[in-house]
Amino acid sequence: MPLLITLLLLIFLLLLPVTLEAQRHAARSLIINPLLDDRHHLPDDETRVFNTFGGWAGFGNFPYSSDDHHLWYQDLGGYVELWRRGSTASLLLTGQIQFIADPHNAINFNPRAIFWEEGLLYTRDLQNGYLQLGFMHRCKHDIDNLDRGEQRSLIFSSFITRYQRSSRLFTRDDLMIMAGYERYLITWDRRIPRALEEHPPDWNNLSRQLTLNLHWHANPHGSGVIAETQLHLILAGSDLLLNRGASIGWQFHRSGGAFRFALNYEYLHDSGIPAIPSDVHLISFGIQTNAPFVIR
Repeated sequence: MPLLITLLLLIFLLLLPVTLEAQRHAARSLIINPLLDDRHHLPDDETRVFNTFGGWAGFGNFPYSSDDHHLWYQDLGGYVELWRRGSTASLLLTGQIQFIADPHNAINFNPRAIFWEEGLLYTRDLQNGYLQLGFMHRCKHDIDNLDRGEQRSLIFSSFITRYQRSSRLFTRDDLMIMAGYERYLITWDRRIPRALEEHPPDWNNLSRQLTLNLHWHANPHGSGVIAETQLHLILAGSDLLLNRGASIGWQFHRSGGAFRFALNYEYLHDSGIPAIPSDVHLISFGIQTNAPFVIR
């Protein structure tokens, strides 16, 4: 019954007909949990520092973008498990970037913006799921924009609480669910010329966020079809805000890494790129490699 309620809520939010807006996280589609990888578990009474490390990298093209700021992207991220207690507790240092290029030069290589994240995540095994607490510092900066005569820089850092749980849709543990709450502690939306700051939305007003990520894998312990969806509901001032996305693809699972090919759709009411905010519908096709088991 809880799974059915979750899926119904997801469908309702995807179809919600309201004007919405939200911010853009570099790792918004990922579920990260080092305790999911049982190859590196320790005896319950043992503690170890720098227990594991890993990461992910991705590259893709936007065959369709409703604005002119997206042509292709590059993702790069990593993590170091600073501390591990048995198989029940972990402290992770993580960082990641998303690099966006637009088509506005002769060779289709025009760096436009970079979104950066870094932070700490503490994960605790609750037997019936996993609790994550952490802090993420995020920012966005323009690249090679002197000829535009405008600039937009963003900071949106938050305290994070997440609950993750494996569930069954068709087979055991084929569905991973993550529900999260974020409280924004640092927000900053600076634009040049400053007169452009009169154009809404203003990320200075970000205060709270609820997230829901669903990751389904037809073969949780091997290669197979994958499907994901994500929802990000934000409170900014008195407004209820939303970003949403979904993807489907195929993942090749190997002991040394997972390789994924996926078709993705995403809607962002404010892409975070132009100095005058604008929404965007994005369809992308990309490849990604990541540490197996830890990254979903």
